[in-house]
Amino acid sequence: MIYLIVVSAYLLGSVSFALIAGFIICGEDLRLKGSGNAGATNVFRVLGWKIALPVLLVDFLKGFLPVFLAPSIMSVFSLAELPLSIFQIVLLFSLVLGHVFPIWFRFNGGKGVATAAGGVSALFPPAAPICLFVFILVIAITRYVSLASLISAFFLPIIYSVFMILTKGDFSLVKLAFFIAIATLIIILHRSNIVRLIRGEENQVEWRHGR
Repeated sequence: MIYLIVVSAYLLGSVSFALIAGFIICGEDLRLKGSGNAGATNVFRVLGWKIALPVLLVDFLKGFLPVFLAPSIMSVFSLAELPLSIFQIVLLFSLVLGHVFPIWFRFNGGKGVATAAGGVSALFPPAAPICLFVFILVIAITRYVSLASLISAFFLPIIYSVFMILTKGDFSLVKLAFFIAIATLIIILHRSNIVRLIRGEENQVEWRHGR
């Protein structure tokens, strides 16, 4: 049963709402327009904020809800022998993997930031407001969404470690390793953005853009 749930999570993650929005609104593949990325930022560039905001929200919920509902899922399918945190991590990894390599769209998807952020918010709620603050601050200063994503991802395992030390919480090496893995994956997926940032060629967000 666990394998069926993992596969289902991957298939759910593979539903790219950015690409679906592109096909519905303009009848085109967003991977062929703008930055070429199947994510909310490119939806914003191509279709405007009125379409990008719902896409961002749904991508976030795509990661948040399965992880948040993990205890109920475990109860329904009698998976009590499996540690909750491990189950949540496996679910989130499958969801992000599906978003990045969607089977429905020739394994060419987005960079998984919103979906990962949703899942992490359910797995470790204290990270959500801190990472969001860092994300907004970096965008406000630089107007680079990619840089904001990179810095927020980089700080995720640090935030977890510091929070657990300061609160003397139940520190989990498994969660820390997972947060490091997620941060590393996001950084790797942004390697082309990193090159453009270094060269000064990365596109900045234009706040006046909208439809």
